[in-house]
Order: sequence, then C-alpha cells, then structure tokens
Amino acid sequence: MSSEAKFGLSGTQVWPTMFFHRLWHMHHEQSEDILTFLRHLKTKQESRIASGVAVGSKSSQGLYEGNFDLFQESDESLQRLVSFIRATLASSVSIANGNETPASNISIRFMDSWYHVTNDSGFHDAHFHHGCSWCGIYYLRLGTSGVREGASAPNGGSRFYSPIGLGGGYRDYGNKYQSATIDVPLTEGMLLLFPSYLMHSGLPYRGEEDRVVIAFNAQAHLIVP
Repeated sequence: MSSEAKFGLSGTQVWPTMFFHRLWHMHHEQSEDILTFLRHLKTKQESRIASGVAVGSKSSQGLYEGNFDLFQESDESLQRLVSFIRATLASSVSIANGNETPASNISIRFMDSWYHVTNDSGFHDAHFHHGCSWCGIYYLRLGTSGVREGASAPNGGSRFYSPIGLGGGYRDYGNKYQSATIDVPLTEGMLLLFPSYLMHSGLPYRGEEDRVVIAFNAQAHLIVP
C-alpha cells in the first residue's frame, strides 16, 4: 500500500434511512373501483375521523379518515392492491437487510390500515407511528397535490423530517448535506414505503378534486419452518 493511500482521506456513511417506491401496474385498471368502494365507506362514517386516533393532530375540517381495519374489507379490487403491497413490502424488507433472507421467507402483518380523503385545506400534522417497523402510503388519487407555486410548500405534499435533526445539533454549512426535510415527488398509483420512526406530515391540500390515499402500518417477521 502506498503512503498516499495509507494516509488518504475516506468517508463512510452510517445510519442510513431507506425509502422504497413502486408503481402498481394495475392502478389504471383498478383505481376507480377502489375509489367507489372508499366513497361508499365514507358515506357510512359517523364522524370525520372514524378511527378516533390522534384527532388533535388533524385539521378540524377537510380531512376524512376511515377506521384502522381497511385491509380486512373483502372488496376484490382493494384486495388486489393489498396483495401488491404485501409482496412489495416483503421484497423491500429483504433488500433493506442486505438480501440475507429471500422475500418468500418474510411474513407481513398489517397492524393498521386506513384511508384519507382530503380537501378544503385538510392536513395531518407531523407524527410518527408506533407498533410497527414499516409504514406505507398508496397515492390513489392525487388531484393537484404535490404541486408547488414558486418556493411554497407543495399543495397536499407528503413531507418527511430528518431523524438526525430531532436529536439536536448546531446547523451550519458543515451539515448542509443533511436535509432537514424532504418533500417526496408524488405520482398517482405510487406505493411509498418508509421506516416507522420517520416523522412525517400530510401538508394542507386544496383542489377541485379530492386527494385520496391509503395508508398502513406493518410488521415483518421471519417465517419459521
């Protein structure tokens, strides 16, 4: 080894945070049926936030949230989406763990699942999820969410907050590379997966068409022979 190589400067990145995203190939075929089903569920809700969970962090108008057992519904189009989510999450967990275990040996358990219908400046304030390792959002109908006007925040965007900054620390040019927030680029029919410890929010949305997403919390366990 040369002296230059021996005493050279090197950098190693640690504590990575992984996101996964994937488009559902059946979105255009199945999305209208799923939307119709969710609208049916919405008409049966007795309150805007049917789950009754974290009401104080959600806007007082413009946001409808279903019960937390959506994936237990028997609607055929919805169950096709659930199968896609289950398979994608198992593959993602395998990749996140260096492919040491194939996706076929990973069991996915959905702890909670629900839908959001948002408009009229509805939002969900910053929060993270308990009792799960991975969370996900499926963007069923975007409307005009994700669109920016100049330097403003994206209309109805999904914003994620750096877990590093939550521990404190001085902000200067030395840590500029550590983005404090990320506004995820949105695509209709996209499934977004992220670790449960990430603080995130659904920014206020207004549009001629509702913003409709499906969300879930999941655990991943090894299948024991």
